[in-house]
Amino acid sequence: MKKLFSLFLTFSLIGSLGTSTVSAEAATMKLNKKNLTLAVGNTYTLKVKKASGKVKWKSSKKSVVSISSKGKVTAKKTGSAKITAQVKGKKLTCKVKVKAPARGTIQNPLSAYSANTFTYYEEGKKRGRFTLKLLRFESGDAAAELAKGNSTNPVPDGNEEYIYFKFQIQYHSGEQTVNARDVFNYYYNIYGANSTKQLKNLDWGFFFEAVDDLGTTILSPGNKIICSKAILVNKGYSPITYCVQTGSGTNDLTWFTTAR
Repeated sequence: MKKLFSLFLTFSLIGSLGTSTVSAEAATMKLNKKNLTLAVGNTYTLKVKKASGKVKWKSSKKSVVSISSKGKVTAKKTGSAKITAQVKGKKLTCKVKVKAPARGTIQNPLSAYSANTFTYYEEGKKRGRFTLKLLRFESGDAAAELAKGNSTNPVPDGNEEYIYFKFQIQYHSGEQTVNARDVFNYYYNIYGANSTKQLKNLDWGFFFEAVDDLGTTILSPGNKIICSKAILVNKGYSPITYCVQTGSGTNDLTWFTTAR
């Protein structure tokens, strides 16, 4: 009987220690954020600190916030949602608030190198929702060297220079096709660094690299493309700012800058 009691006590202690160990491990697990605010189109990666097992992620409102298997949160539309991380039986939560995207102004333009998502308007009418991201900007000799990829492109004279833009454009939703050159309107909507001097197009460089030419690209809903353009302008205005019509009013513009 004493032996049986001793064995029972030993197994009880082992079981108790095992439970204590698991509980202690679970107690140390924490999300790197408990509350998160994002603008529509922005992302953030959540992580479970001190997690030793597989994490399962879940969003309470997928239409507002999506979550990848690796914890990448994507803000899709304004609203609130809760992200849950489950690992080894423990649930951790993060409250996410999604706000409207910031609108860059002349005084405080947005970085063109970020993935900026907006609703594009043309002549007061909503055309669709887009994400525009500048992949590369060049001016002067560097831009002229790119344009040389097609020997028929004009050579700048002493008072001229090329400015070069390479974009990734995603057309999320809309009802009709849209010209990429209307979303990024290089005829009228590019300006010098202080956003006050509108740059006149003197000429253009065509078909000098193995991506779509922005001037001829037609976008359909669901498209995600990379395109570029070299524009000949008067020298000396870099970095460049540009604006996109993001509201129905004449002055409903969002401004972007190529400055790093």
